Amino acid sequence: MSPVIIPRGYTKDYIEGKISHEEQLKDIEHAYEKVSEASDVVLMEGTGHCAVGSVVGVNNAQVAGMLGASMILIANGGLGSAFDELELNRVLCEKYNVPIAGVVINKVIPNKYDQTKHYMSKAFQDAWGVPLLGCIPDRPFLGCPALADLERLFKTELVSGQKHRYRHYSVQDMNLITTSLTRFLENIRTKHPRTLYVCHVTRDDIILGFMAEFQRNRRDEERPFEASLLVCGRKGKYQMADEVRDMFEGLDGAPVMVVEYSTHQAMNMIHNFTPKLNIDDKNRVRKAVEHYEPYIDFDLLLERTS
Repeated sequence: MSPVIIPRGYTKDYIEGKISHEEQLKDIEHAYEKVSEASDVVLMEGTGHCAVGSVVGVNNAQVAGMLGASMILIANGGLGSAFDELELNRVLCEKYNVPIAGVVINKVIPNKYDQTKHYMSKAFQDAWGVPLLGCIPDRPFLGCPALADLERLFKTELVSGQKHRYRHYSVQDMNLITTSLTRFLENIRTKHPRTLYVCHVTRDDIILGFMAEFQRNRRDEERPFEASLLVCGRKGKYQMADEVRDMFEGLDGAPVMVVEYSTHQAMNMIHNFTPKLNIDDKNRVRKAVEHYEPYIDFDLLLERTS
């Protein structure tokens, strides 16, 4: 855990002199020493780019330099844009005497993988004298939020279907329901089964239809029921009827989440949301390990950071 947490108001307090720069550095050094004493290897993850934290005098490059750590730079795929972005980070590392162990290029478009790996390897070796440690093709599933991620995003919990908290949904398969109940039922029976449906809290017909379709599907065993329903209504203006909410009691399996935002706000939040790896999401963690491991030269990485 980071010894320096920057909550709302922290930056203002620092600028006004209420927070000591020296105390921040002492806290970081103390935390590093404690972790080092109990560990064979210490991996420090910087948030964002190397300059993050500059406003309070503890940017990533500065901390790495203070602790004598080497840096691995990571950027998303591309050629010119990725190199230009990393060059800004390299300059800051140079300022604080931080050695760059290598570079990892992430989320590379699969059909451009070979050319990206070739040209980026050459560019970093020629310009900086550092190796490309890894070049990772994109795998969209790893960026798909699970329902548990949406619980954290909206600060709420599923009202039913809790056992499916770690089921993932693609943002491209999110569907706002504005049609009749009949058309909705046609859609849920014929479209991609793992779809995140979004409706307004006043659409009792859709909410009840979703629950009924789940029960019908389970009875007839047509195909796995993997849809979920996000019910939206602005706080203080709309809310789910008690009679409808009571019907969720004892409903096992159909994932339904109620959020206090408009449908537009909720969908926009999901589109802009980047889910983080969660140790409890064992499927995504396993898939991430299986995907990344073959594309990173760990022998070279250890050699460069030892």
